[in-house]
Amino acid sequence: MKLALVDDELCCTTQIEQFCNIFGRQYNIPMELSSFQSGDAFLETYTSGAYSVVFMDICMKGTNGVETAKKMREIDHAGSFLVFLTSSSDFMPDAFSCHAFDYLTKPVSDKNIFKVLKDILKYSQDLSDCIKITCSRKTIPVHINEIVSVVSDAHYLEIQLNSGSIYRSRMTVSGFLKLTGTDSRFLSINKGILVNADYIKSIQDNCCFLTNGTQFPIRIRGCQEIEQAFSNYQFKKLRSSQWHF
Repeated sequence: MKLALVDDELCCTTQIEQFCNIFGRQYNIPMELSSFQSGDAFLETYTSGAYSVVFMDICMKGTNGVETAKKMREIDHAGSFLVFLTSSSDFMPDAFSCHAFDYLTKPVSDKNIFKVLKDILKYSQDLSDCIKITCSRKTIPVHINEIVSVVSDAHYLEIQLNSGSIYRSRMTVSGFLKLTGTDSRFLSINKGILVNADYIKSIQDNCCFLTNGTQFPIRIRGCQEIEQAFSNYQFKKLRSSQWHF
């Protein structure tokens, strides 16, 4: 995660840098931080996509934070998450006109920094956890975690969501997996059948029972491998939950 800290108070940037580094170590996220003591100094080197997050003080000597942010958005409309820092809430309307993600009042605490970084990570994940499928000549965005099962039918896939909706899309199983980035949640339990491991209730008697009441036959050859893959996924999920943001 690349972060820029723009503040003419050195003590403030030093403190935020410490909090960000602690967050990175705690959640095993590499942090690359760059500090600037003026908006002008920041803009001299800023390029589109240079930073994931920009912490911007509003009240700075020279070009203030709001004006700096406006110029930043001219270069990169919404590529960086912008978090304003200030000792007064008077500037909040102007701040959010710059498409700010959040607004922190000084003095900032580790709790405040941790929360905004967690929110940014969650928001980023929500955006990346979505695929687009074509159904009835319409392109529909679908969150991967809402997909319960995928069943091949001729040249189409029937994609069932946890809401009960079923989308029929002209696509192959391999094409679907490519869209998801070969997401480990989707287990191939039979020819042309994928199930989301998050919705598996149980596996028994060569059948896969899902939480929505649906059941699918499991190929006899490879049944043990499928059960093992499900167990491995559950174990991995349990471990990752210990680091949940």
